[in-house]
Amino acid sequence: MKKLISFVLAVAMLMSIVAVSFAEGAAETAPYKIAIMTGTTSQGEEEYYAASTLLEQYPDIVIHDTYPDNFSSEVETTISKLIAFASDPQVKSIIFVQAVQGATAAFTQILKDMGREDILLVAGVPAEDPADISAAADIVLANDEIGCGYQVADLANQWECEVLVHYSFARHLSYETIVAKRDAMKATAEGYGIEFVERDCPDPTGDAGMSGAQAAVLEDIPKVMKEYEGKKVCFYCTNCGLQVALQQAIINEPNAYYALPCCPSPYHGFQEAFGLTATYGDINGAIKNLATYLNEHDAVNRFSTWALPINMSMINGSFQYACAYAEGKTNGKVDVEYLQKCYSEAAGSDIEFTKYVDASGSTYDNYLLIALEPINFADYLGD
Repeated sequence: MKKLISFVLAVAMLMSIVAVSFAEGAAETAPYKIAIMTGTTSQGEEEYYAASTLLEQYPDIVIHDTYPDNFSSEVETTISKLIAFASDPQVKSIIFVQAVQGATAAFTQILKDMGREDILLVAGVPAEDPADISAAADIVLANDEIGCGYQVADLANQWECEVLVHYSFARHLSYETIVAKRDAMKATAEGYGIEFVERDCPDPTGDAGMSGAQAAVLEDIPKVMKEYEGKKVCFYCTNCGLQVALQQAIINEPNAYYALPCCPSPYHGFQEAFGLTATYGDINGAIKNLATYLNEHDAVNRFSTWALPINMSMINGSFQYACAYAEGKTNGKVDVEYLQKCYSEAAGSDIEFTKYVDASGSTYDNYLLIALEPINFADYLGD
């Protein structure tokens, strides 16, 4: 526990500083630019915050733009924005988090059609299949999706849940990593004797939009709890924007449990869901505030997440690495040891990457996975 608290305090201090000394020195002369693409605040508030903070700190280096909220049907817009980044000869790296549809096509065009082999291309939280995005990007960063599947089922078992409900939709279930996570979750849950239930929910990028999809989840969870009346039910959803609805519905159901957000983080939906202040500069404080709120609503032992805002760290760590690459400090584009150093500094704790291995046993050397352990909010109550 002491180690975990020290880890979170270190994160809080370092996330407020973000960049290391080499980036500070670079800001004086700005011999290069680092472009960052994120979603809007409705799609990923913590990624947007990380990028906008870097832009504020390093206005001569950082360029920031956002992909459309309805990104699945506006792929060309996303591609054109990435191409616009690469059209500036000073841009030496593009960091794309979350790397939604269009990343592979844009990165391929930047390399082959534009001949910008000097640009470092980083894709975080990729939406496209590993084989495709790994071939186009220099570095791919992702949560350990399969590991998260095991974690969700393990937590459901620890909580003595009898049912595990998995919400998703057709677009997400076309992603190799999401399917692998679901399969791991299902196999582990059923191994514990937990009933695994798949339920469809609207795609927020579809006709119903985000509000319609959120309303559907808010309406469905009470129905599920009535269907399994008297049983403990753990819920999981594959979509970022639907976490708010999931959290709001679950906290009002005494037998409902929430293992992890799809992108584990103390900020992923919670603050918006419960009307709390998103104190990005004080992660430990944010977790404590959340623990207090959950405790007041008899839910402190029904929720979990990771202590580190993983997507924010992807941006901050990648920015440090991109600066080092532009200054010739890395061993080429893919220097995993140096990247791990940058990521650990951004995270405030030693982080180790593992390489993605697909179902056929193929290993992707530049597709790097990050995994942490779930927290117990009860540990954060009191002083």
